[in-house]
Amino acid sequence: MMKKLRHCYLLPALLSIWACSCNKNVGGNQPVDDSLPSATKVEHYVFEPSLQDSQLYTVKVADEFAYVYPTYEEHICWFGVSDDGYVRVEVSLQGQKINKADVHPFAIDYQSTIENNKLILYLKQYDRVCVEFNGSIEQPLMIFANPIDENMPAKDDPQVKFFEGGKVHAAGQITLTDECKRVYIAPGAIVDGTIFAKDVDGVEIAGGGFLRTIDCARSHTDFYQPFSIALNGCKGSVVKDITNISNSGGWVSLYTNCDDSYITNVKSLGINKTEGQKTNNDSMDIIGGKNVHVSKCFLRGHDDCYCLKSQKFKLKGDVDGIYYEDCIGWNVDAGNTFEIGYETQIDIKNVHYKNIYAIHSGTSGTDMRRAAIGIHNGGAGTISNVTYENVYMDDVQEFAIFIACLKHNYNIGYDDNGQALLYSPGHIKGVSLKNVNVLNVRPSKGYCVLLGYDDSHLVSDVTFSGFRYLDRDILSLQDNVWKTKKYYSEINFE
Repeated sequence: MMKKLRHCYLLPALLSIWACSCNKNVGGNQPVDDSLPSATKVEHYVFEPSLQDSQLYTVKVADEFAYVYPTYEEHICWFGVSDDGYVRVEVSLQGQKINKADVHPFAIDYQSTIENNKLILYLKQYDRVCVEFNGSIEQPLMIFANPIDENMPAKDDPQVKFFEGGKVHAAGQITLTDECKRVYIAPGAIVDGTIFAKDVDGVEIAGGGFLRTIDCARSHTDFYQPFSIALNGCKGSVVKDITNISNSGGWVSLYTNCDDSYITNVKSLGINKTEGQKTNNDSMDIIGGKNVHVSKCFLRGHDDCYCLKSQKFKLKGDVDGIYYEDCIGWNVDAGNTFEIGYETQIDIKNVHYKNIYAIHSGTSGTDMRRAAIGIHNGGAGTISNVTYENVYMDDVQEFAIFIACLKHNYNIGYDDNGQALLYSPGHIKGVSLKNVNVLNVRPSKGYCVLLGYDDSHLVSDVTFSGFRYLDRDILSLQDNVWKTKKYYSEINFE
């Protein structure tokens, strides 16, 4: 049963103020470039009038008030903008003074300043920002600048499940078939439901609208978790431009063996089932797949964000050619931001990350191998040819980098007879990390790990080229950033 999110009226006490080293953020406190070109077109989304608006934030986009969707965690504002310039966004805290505004990711200059007790931002198409006020990471404001869709499908197209803007739709489980394989969620639409497809090539899920999955149980026998979106064996699929929220304990989205597919500009937000009750929800899991591209996404969840596996339960497949580019993540209190693992019984190769941002890499207080960048090989497979280029970590709360072959208690899969597989160690080899930047760490946190399983199962052939940690270069394994280093070979620094 779908339920409406409880409205939140008050800003919590400014908890979560931490002592970070070397704070790099200047967002919200610098003069902006007044010569920026203005976008010629801005699309203001129109929502169902009865929806409650945030009573924490007021947002203007191009001098017009914009709707802000509230939850007891993040608040969300989104709109469309043309690709030829910037749009002015003005944010106020209702009834409160803005003393400080942190605009994530820190490594991107979003042209922001505080002026007359307002945060002024200039955003362009595909910008995805997380704004935190007065030193608190509780109830951040997410602002998403979508492209304007000039090719919206017809509402009466029988091959499209079309959800009109300005309405809330009680859709339930949407099952796609070869006869109807497209879902379009128009800007301003809120769809309460889930989307599922199996062995349907060319699935398309698109639109600037909002897929909302609240209090959803597992609803399909092919999967072992609740989900908002689950595609299994859907080659050549496209998922783009939607915003998605889920409070279900499981995976918000899952793509199994969806070869030659593209996931672009998806904003996926996992929240707790009830306020204060921790709910683990992976944001985006890929299990098996070849030539899969994930770009311009923003994921926030209470477990892994961008997670890649080769086998889990009865879901499995070869992994060869997975590309993550211009992606932002925040794992709140569990999991890893950018993760390969743990369920890796089958080989994983040719995985490439470029321009990625871990804005907060969460922890539950006790160290459990959670990291901004994680390769946890927990199966017999070999993980090879993994590259990272231009990596930025705004706030490391546990580990910065954790690369290991290790035994664990997770289910690594079943054989064809349904018997649970037994653990045997694998290998990690051929990892390149170029221009990796750790900007801030929590006190006594932020260490790095290189850990093979034993003398026969190593972490090998790892190259760091430009590894910056709190404004200094890391040039060897003798540096004190390494908490654990064991069973490795051919570790190079450039």
